[in-house]
Amino acid sequence: MAYRVELTKSAEIQLEELYLWVAERAPRQGGAWFNGLERAVLSLEQLPKRCRIASESLDPDQPVRVLNYGRSPHVYRVLFTIDESVKLVRVVHIRRGARQRDLQ
Repeated sequence: MAYRVELTKSAEIQLEELYLWVAERAPRQGGAWFNGLERAVLSLEQLPKRCRIASESLDPDQPVRVLNYGRSPHVYRVLFTIDESVKLVRVVHIRRGARQRDLQ
């Protein structure tokens, strides 16, 4: 059974900020980058546990997992949790890999 993927409000804001940041620096690639990231996030509908537990995950009962998108040095990190009881993947943060690794 597939999982439903949901972004928190803060993840939606981060996604928009990242898009604007990328589009400003690479206007021709911004749309393609965004579409690729969106496909990567939606791929979590299938087998989200394929992604490793993030190093900043603190709660063993509700681990935060990470899906990396892109290639070094332009890696973006999609941090998410899984709620097995309702088959839900909740994306909590999307950030450039170079940013400080905290879950605020």
